[in-house]
Amino acid sequence: MAEFAFSVPIGSWHPFLPASLASLKAQGDGVSVALLDASGDPRVRALAEEYDGWLAYRRHGPDGGQSDAIVEGWNNVPGDWLGWLNADDILMPGALDRVRARLADAPRLDVIYGHSSIIDETGAMTGYHFNVEPPGPRLLQAGIISQPSCFFRRSACEAVGGVNEDLHYTMDWDLWIRMYESGAKFDFLDAVISMVLWADDTKTASLNKRRRDELQDIINRHAPEAARSGTFRAFVVHAAIDRIWPAGLRERVRRRLRRNGPSVRGIRADGLIQPGARLVLAHYEDKPIEGVMLGFDGDPTGLSVSGCPSTQGVMRTGRSLIIRLSSPLPAGEALTLTLTPDPGLSVRLLRARWQPA
Repeated sequence: MAEFAFSVPIGSWHPFLPASLASLKAQGDGVSVALLDASGDPRVRALAEEYDGWLAYRRHGPDGGQSDAIVEGWNNVPGDWLGWLNADDILMPGALDRVRARLADAPRLDVIYGHSSIIDETGAMTGYHFNVEPPGPRLLQAGIISQPSCFFRRSACEAVGGVNEDLHYTMDWDLWIRMYESGAKFDFLDAVISMVLWADDTKTASLNKRRRDELQDIINRHAPEAARSGTFRAFVVHAAIDRIWPAGLRERVRRRLRRNGPSVRGIRADGLIQPGARLVLAHYEDKPIEGVMLGFDGDPTGLSVSGCPSTQGVMRTGRSLIIRLSSPLPAGEALTLTLTPDPGLSVRLLRARWQPA
């Protein structure tokens, strides 16, 4: 059985950190976790104390930055497969079992990654990471891998020199490219592996000089010459949209630019619901969940919903649907909702939010 070594670098406290650690513990045996805390926040230390008997390694105090902390963690915990979660990243239930099942069929793989759902600051799902796609040459010019949903063989990482500790923003993309160009065997799982926060203050929303320099360096070294300016422009546009105020205008601009984007599990990049669309949701709350509220940009009348586990009923209120579950959903379990619009219905998902017991 593949054993996993995870680093959890923490620069500051985040409200999702308890769920992040809970999601790792829920993966079961064969997972060793290193917590690297440079925050100085007593809440992080208190949470680490709760997990002290389970954490394989923990350090509280300054470090050389996120990349340095990631490497420190891997160096101090066992595991032939590596990954890392930031304080606002959360694994889906059974994520690592899916990876192990794929390895049972293809034991020579070096890198395995899958989809990520996107959540907002409240924990509500807003869609999927629509840039994720199967491995190929586009990796050299686009971020087609969602880092929290990517796991890789320690030997493949070490063969290319490991994480570049001088990088602060692009260490993941840089590592994927070096492994890809070295001939490492990549594989894509068409499954939702993690939940990832997209917020205005996340690192990927920044376009400060250091991030611009790191991006430009990778693009200039690896992307085809004809694609370099367009690739960098895409990062600039994304960062610019994140700084539009007010929020309502920002969302309208995002959806307009994404209206021709790809679909993931029947949800288009702009949120358009297509026949047979599937939402995969999970939680690590202290109490079971009894329902889900789905918010849309228009009237959802004519949108049918079914669930696994089963649903008890669906009620429409304005532009929302409230789905009651047949039985409360415990922490660490997933719910899949299938959405099917009537012909001619055009409605976009805004968010899927849990309704607690």
